[in-house]
Amino acid sequence: MFSRSGWAMLGINKLDTKKLANRKLDNKKRVSTIRGNENYQARRPSRHVTLIMLTCLSSLSTYCASADTSGKRTIEEQASKALTSDTAITRVITDALHYPKALLQLPDSSWLVAERDGTIVTVPSTVGSSGKPSSPKQAESAQASARKTLAQQKLPLPQLYQKGQGGLLHMALSPDFSTSKVILFSYSKGTDDANRLAIMRGVLADNGQIEALTPVIEINDSKATPVHFGGKLVAMDDDTWLVTTGDGFDYREQAQVLSSQLGKVLHFTIEGKPASNVPFNNAPFVYTLGHRNPQGLVKMQNGDVYLHEHGPDGGDELNKLTSGANYGWPVVTLGRDYSGATISPFNQYEGMVNPLVDWTPSIAPSSMAIYNHNTFPALSNHLLVSALKAKALYAVDVSSQPFQYRRVFSSINQRVRDVAVGGDGGVYVLTDGESAKLIQLLPPDPSVAATSSELAQIYHIESNN
Repeated sequence: MFSRSGWAMLGINKLDTKKLANRKLDNKKRVSTIRGNENYQARRPSRHVTLIMLTCLSSLSTYCASADTSGKRTIEEQASKALTSDTAITRVITDALHYPKALLQLPDSSWLVAERDGTIVTVPSTVGSSGKPSSPKQAESAQASARKTLAQQKLPLPQLYQKGQGGLLHMALSPDFSTSKVILFSYSKGTDDANRLAIMRGVLADNGQIEALTPVIEINDSKATPVHFGGKLVAMDDDTWLVTTGDGFDYREQAQVLSSQLGKVLHFTIEGKPASNVPFNNAPFVYTLGHRNPQGLVKMQNGDVYLHEHGPDGGDELNKLTSGANYGWPVVTLGRDYSGATISPFNQYEGMVNPLVDWTPSIAPSSMAIYNHNTFPALSNHLLVSALKAKALYAVDVSSQPFQYRRVFSSINQRVRDVAVGGDGGVYVLTDGESAKLIQLLPPDPSVAATSSELAQIYHIESNN
């Protein structure tokens, strides 16, 4: 635990009731700032794609000039690798979603989309978008028509709070879903003056409706800000669960306070009890601490758990979670406050974990998925990270030391709210906003081999975007 004298040294004092009340007065201004940051129009970072294509062209030239072809890839293999790692056939499955937050595929290949107002939309894998309308009025009409074809259910979530970044946040299938049909949901509940994160579970009935909604847990801290809820869920191998919680933005010091559940990853059972073998006896739900606004959480096949989170202005980061570890916020950060002020003089501190990846400037990471499939072999053993501010999808190579990342599928160029890997090995992205899309990405026809001239054309397109 960070000592009281340590807090004094850093100039970070624990908030008392009076200070919290005073902070409420400028919540709207600060929340407006953070929203503005998320809506930042990022420049399209295609330089790394250019470098990749130049490398491919260079390799092809070397191959053609060499008399000894032993052990070298063919032109078709080189081209195929480039194409499967950076280009795809894009299909809009639906463009009739309203502020979606999360994406989940069912065993029958259909998709559940969670919208912030508590609506669950069921999207068949065969749904397709209509042709491009010729006017905004036609676009609105087409979306309304497409919306009516989708099955929808409004979940009766108690005290659902959907202002700011709040609402229905995430959902995950229970490991025994094939028999239990249980799905967990996270959402924000309460009022402007007192809101918090809560977890519910429900059962997917044969008619496609979610029934028997039952409370699991809710965190023990209320806050007066409509941002930084966390809420990402993942099932562990022992039938327990992890969920991320944000620091509430104005309550960042609480991320270092064990008695608070803000700025933590919590560990619990489906019955809402603490997991066994807890790292902190006096805080049995706390798995890790020192988080700001964690928005990506995945468990690898070997049991490793990775998390990414928003920094302030800079300092977005990816971490590997270890039970009982402290990830530093706000004692350690590579970002600055939105005002430009220094949050902490430290970018590392004894006893606190350094990030595996730092994104500065911020990309605003929103979700994460594991890719291990033959459909895009170049992405195998990568974490796919969706980003709002950068309008991009990134692939992080977890086999590299240190971790390396790059932008993939640069044609997306939209705020990406969620990413998932389908049973077909395709990459599925959920865009953000009032008229959001579910997009499928699949590789080009592998029977059509690309030539060096085609690679040159791809390079030319990317370098001029």
